Amino acid sequence: MALEFEIDPSSDVPVYRQVVEKITALVRSGILQPGDRLPPERELAKRLAVARGTVTKAYEELARSGLIDVAQGRGSFVSSTEDAVPSGRKQRAIELIHAMLNEVGAQRFSLREIRGMVDLAIMERETRLQHFHVAMIDCNSEALGIFSRQLKPLSWIPIGMILLNDLAAGSDPAKRLDAFDLVITTVKHYGEVLALAPGLKDRLVQVAVAPSQETIVSLAGLKSSQAVGILCESPSFGDVIQRKLEELGIAQRVDRLVAPWDAERFEEFVAGRDVLIAPPGFTAALDRVTASVVAAFTEGGGRIIPFDFQIERGSLVHLEERIHQLKER
Repeated sequence: MALEFEIDPSSDVPVYRQVVEKITALVRSGILQPGDRLPPERELAKRLAVARGTVTKAYEELARSGLIDVAQGRGSFVSSTEDAVPSGRKQRAIELIHAMLNEVGAQRFSLREIRGMVDLAIMERETRLQHFHVAMIDCNSEALGIFSRQLKPLSWIPIGMILLNDLAAGSDPAKRLDAFDLVITTVKHYGEVLALAPGLKDRLVQVAVAPSQETIVSLAGLKSSQAVGILCESPSFGDVIQRKLEELGIAQRVDRLVAPWDAERFEEFVAGRDVLIAPPGFTAALDRVTASVVAAFTEGGGRIIPFDFQIERGSLVHLEERIHQLKER
């Protein structure tokens, strides 16, 4: 759809940030609805008379915040996740920010001066949080990458990612986790983590996770006649995808290619496939030759389905409350 907004080249606000704010406002106002397709980067950049890289940066930030989903080969869409924009709470926050701006502005401070004071206050808060440590534990690196992206908007606190097998292989798992104020894992692995570190119970939070709605819809639309391949960094992530396919009634065994792979092996695996299922954003780490194979695959009609997870809303709310309580201490 056409996005009806303009940007101000003379503003102190960076152009990409203006694009982020305008699209966010359109989503929160309901003008952009979940599932709506955003214009291609090149098209929007041309309409706004800005560099394509500016729009790319804006879309990347919107994707990191969870406001939009980027479907490889299909485009960018307003997130269809039910709680992608918890409007009530966020709207209240926006109202509080505007009230603060009005009050401070009444003291005859310019917007530039207010921005400097706000930046300083945030820097001071970040400094205080440097000694606050959170860890996320899961059985595969792909899931950790997905969770890292989804948890990022919750807090300025850096979150350490730990593989369950690495933790279990260590000489003293409990000691390794002692440094963390909060440890997050999935419902599936909660018992395993607690068995490794029984004293962690008061600091261990379990979250419920499931494939995203877009992933489920894409997988459910697969046909038995299609040749499907799984690309993954770890066998366990491939197992997760295979189980989900079986749950959806796609019972045939799907071949998989586990990293690391060379360009020749990758090209051989892709040849003859109609669909590839892969972690979100996997193309970003491909070398030039392998990336060209992917480009030829999609240009030839091949489809890539990102297998994306979502932490369920109830778990996110509980987790955010726990982090907030610890931060206030």
